[in-house]
Amino acid sequence: MAKYREIPCKYYIALGQCKKGRAARHTAYCQHCGKYCPRARVRCVNKKKQYNEKMRGREMA
Repeated sequence: MAKYREIPCKYYIALGQCKKGRAARHTAYCQHCGKYCPRARVRCVNKKKQYNEKMRGREMA
């Protein structure tokens, strides 16, 4: 299953609730809003790359 990597707006509270008075009811709504201001960006970890590097390290040892 795909990982959902959307960064919500700092004004987004919950489904249908926004501090700016918008009706945030569907995915990617924050990015299309004119008042969008992203929250602190969380670093997305590439697990496939991490696993491959780990396996390469085992082969060398």
